[in-house]
Amino acid sequence: MCVAHPDGSIEARIVPNLQRPAMTHALRVEDNSRAGETCVPPRLEASVKRKPAWFAVGGLAVVAMVTVIFWFNPAQYRFYPFCFFYQLTGLQCPGCGGLRAIHQLLHGHVLAALHLNALLVILLPLFAWLGIRFAAKKLSPPPGARPFSTKWLWLFLALAAVFAVLRNLPAFAWLAP
Repeated sequence: MCVAHPDGSIEARIVPNLQRPAMTHALRVEDNSRAGETCVPPRLEASVKRKPAWFAVGGLAVVAMVTVIFWFNPAQYRFYPFCFFYQLTGLQCPGCGGLRAIHQLLHGHVLAALHLNALLVILLPLFAWLGIRFAAKKLSPPPGARPFSTKWLWLFLALAAVFAVLRNLPAFAWLAP
């Protein structure tokens, strides 16, 4: 229900349920000729999409992590996380040696990085390409499109499982860090 007042304001009463008291909102109307019109609450704008902001925050986080890995060698500093799988079983997981490999790559030592984690070094360009593709599709997605196909995920998981088994066999000891 709307009530127009002589000062040009409109009072909007919204009564959704008779058992609850009515909510009253006073709306200021600048033009008195509109005072007799139907009272409609102001339209709420849709929330602003903040996807670019999240990508910027994520990008800054990646730059910060890479900077820390560049300046602090994971082989010398103990504030990096340790591998729970290795601590429990004594076996190398597919990620063991990954931080040390990234540190070596950042310093230009590709062969040392390959020795520490060959899977990571070989797949790093693919990860970069998939990440850029994922971000591009998230920022401006075509209607009904998925950011990436699940076949990539299954292929990576199968490759990581094979790598994990091989690097723990004596014949493939060169894959272990």
